[in-house]
Amino acid sequence: MKILLTDATGLTSRQVSNILSKKHHEVHVLSPPGFIGITRLTSHTLKSHPVPAFSDSPYAWLDATLAILRSEKFDILLCTQEQVFIISAEAKLVQETGVKFAVPDFESLRRVMDKVSACHALSDAGLPQPESVVLDSNLETLSQCEALLPGFVKTPIGTGSTGVRRAADLDELASIVADFVAKGYFEDGGELLVQKEIQGDLLMVCGVFEHGKLRAWHACLRVREGVSGGASKKVSLPLEVVGEHLQGFGWLLNWHGALSFDAILEGGRAWYIDVNPRIVEPTNGLLAGVDLVEELLQISLGNEVDEGRAPKHSIEGVETHQLVLAMLKAAEQGRLQLLGEVFKAVMGFHEYAGSREELTPLDGDAIWALTILTALFLGLLVLGPWLVRRLNGDTISNYSLSREGWKEIRAKVDAK
Repeated sequence: MKILLTDATGLTSRQVSNILSKKHHEVHVLSPPGFIGITRLTSHTLKSHPVPAFSDSPYAWLDATLAILRSEKFDILLCTQEQVFIISAEAKLVQETGVKFAVPDFESLRRVMDKVSACHALSDAGLPQPESVVLDSNLETLSQCEALLPGFVKTPIGTGSTGVRRAADLDELASIVADFVAKGYFEDGGELLVQKEIQGDLLMVCGVFEHGKLRAWHACLRVREGVSGGASKKVSLPLEVVGEHLQGFGWLLNWHGALSFDAILEGGRAWYIDVNPRIVEPTNGLLAGVDLVEELLQISLGNEVDEGRAPKHSIEGVETHQLVLAMLKAAEQGRLQLLGEVFKAVMGFHEYAGSREELTPLDGDAIWALTILTALFLGLLVLGPWLVRRLNGDTISNYSLSREGWKEIRAKVDAK
């Protein structure tokens, strides 16, 4: 099949492209200007189509995407980042091009779009989450936040690296809130979410749903942190209770498509801290026995799951890594750390022993993978932390939906 991915810059898109190409699908990708997306730098992606940056101008992005869909015949449009919001909001326009896709209804998306709404949805579903307080412009609930410290202050719209700040005490909390006030986060009824910090390991969870029914799911632990909080190493851990949580949440929202969670695993219990309406880094799941990408393709095509079939899930203990994230993290600490990281990876020592590469596997794409890793290594050796900040900032600004972009989408949907 001929498949178009909505994003060229994120890690998920690169992994999805690898998986689809190895199944002999023809993979194309939408790429914003001024950035060489990692999904373009692979033989697994056949063609890159230029589009405007999505973050602040989702409708300009949509217009360009519709033109591409009309000019070339694609079988499936697969959302790998936050473009899911505009695709859902304007689903009829996209359907008119003849392409097939799987996204939730817009009203379902509203319930998880921002962190405050997602907090309410998790409560409605009865899923455990850290103690939370919502702050609005009158700040009347600020006094309730003392019991949550140390904790995290989260903007409704924003990624983990750009919209979440830690407050150790009341002075830090007041300073952070004052900063967000100055940046206009309380304008037009805006809010902030304050959540108690829970110590534990990060559990990354993803499920694929068919109109509320869970078809397949996967969970893995981040056992080693990469740059900007990403996972440079994971190990699969499909806890049964997590599958039950996913099924309940999916039924509540009648979810259709992919849905991902971040949770903190503490004492065998998962505390949910974030919800993302898309697939996230599926390679660990694939190697652990569950193909989330294939499930997403099947519901995009309208192929229903057999009645009574239990949701597919992965096996425990499969280790994978992403060397690019580990290199970026090491470069923040200095050149010697970078050299040590590359040496361990080449020799298969320590974290790399028994682990498989997710992002740049050498099988079938050796020249491209080695070129990327070599160029990145040399760049980090010379430019160090500056290159890390530049790459991370450019990637997030290209795929994430801004406050302004979300307001534009919501206003146009409400106007209808």
